[in-house]
Amino acid sequence: MTRWMPRAAAVLFAGALLAGCASSDGDDPKARSGGDDAPAVDTTALDTGSYPTTPMPEFERATTLNITEVEGQRLAEFTVVPFEIDPALTTFKMPTMVMRTGYNLGAFLNEAAGDIAVNQNMLYGYVTSASTNTPMATDESKGVVHAVMRFPRAEFAEAAAREIHTNLTTVEDEYTGGIETAETIDILPNTLVSTSENPNAPAGPEAVANALTAHGDYLIYTYARAPIAEKDWTAKAIAKALDLQGPLVDQFPAQPTKEQNGGVSAEYPMVDQDKILIYAIPEEDAQAQLGDDMAVYGPRGMAHKSTNPPMTYRVLTETGADHTAVARTTVYRAKDDAGAETIMDEFGSDLTSQGYSTAPSPQGLPNAACYTKDTIQGTMDYCYVANGRYVGEAGALDGKQDVDQRISAQYLILEKADQNV
Repeated sequence: MTRWMPRAAAVLFAGALLAGCASSDGDDPKARSGGDDAPAVDTTALDTGSYPTTPMPEFERATTLNITEVEGQRLAEFTVVPFEIDPALTTFKMPTMVMRTGYNLGAFLNEAAGDIAVNQNMLYGYVTSASTNTPMATDESKGVVHAVMRFPRAEFAEAAAREIHTNLTTVEDEYTGGIETAETIDILPNTLVSTSENPNAPAGPEAVANALTAHGDYLIYTYARAPIAEKDWTAKAIAKALDLQGPLVDQFPAQPTKEQNGGVSAEYPMVDQDKILIYAIPEEDAQAQLGDDMAVYGPRGMAHKSTNPPMTYRVLTETGADHTAVARTTVYRAKDDAGAETIMDEFGSDLTSQGYSTAPSPQGLPNAACYTKDTIQGTMDYCYVANGRYVGEAGALDGKQDVDQRISAQYLILEKADQNV
């Protein structure tokens, strides 16, 4: 299941078992019922609350006001997902987000590192985190934080790496009072590594490593931690991350800077890749738009915030779901109707294995699949609906009526979606 998390404090969404819908039979309110034997949809009975029921207007190209967010979202697809470093790293953690400023680095490394990134003119980045434990466990065993940051030129990335490494190995940490030890990894001569030990970790003393690698215009940062007895794992994790990340980021079609484009500003990329964000229900908070909440991600980008990253990446790749819209609802678009059914089947199987039970479908929308589960946070409710090659997803904590309204509105939007894009 994807269980995508568009906001840091939001409830994780999950996929569910639901067959894809058939093609339209005109304006009949009982049309598009999902097959000859599927129950008919009665669009006149749908309760959509105050949610929109038509697609958003098409988005334009990015501007100077949102290019950082758009580039960061695009970079997510070219940032290694932790499970690719170690298959056991599947528990989503924060920080996992678009980095809009160098100060974001200071939030998860240290304040000095953030200041250095800003002073070296960091443009944007993407950071992902995961551990080997379950979400509610206190024993986190092993974990990584992995970030890719873009700078205007290679010399800026190189200077940032040197200065951050120097700070880590010469200045006492403001929280622990310790100074990290500079080390080397034989197979990574261009990587600046520093290590330390954390005696107060919840699971017991652990080894910690910070690695900084300048790679062209990019600075790759990898943090790894493991029990003291498995310190070697931190070096192996860093080596694997860099082995994958270098070639991957080399494929990123980054927006050229004015300097790289001969002094002329290049045309910015489209905000809505593959024109799919127009079919999601938009966020109500304008401040959230075009950050992590009004976003378009590829299969790897979706895997970063998934509770089953390997399956999410595999299923979305195999079904040709090249881009997915993440807003107040999530919208997937497979290459065909069968792909949409596969997404539903795979996600649903995983969801039910987590103890979710079926819940009533919204009025008038019997082909929606709804699930519920009581958790220590409250009751989690999810509903899903498919229409041709599209799949809509909505979820909330203690908000069944809201979920029903959103998925009903989402169905009406998908009625108007272009199945031939």
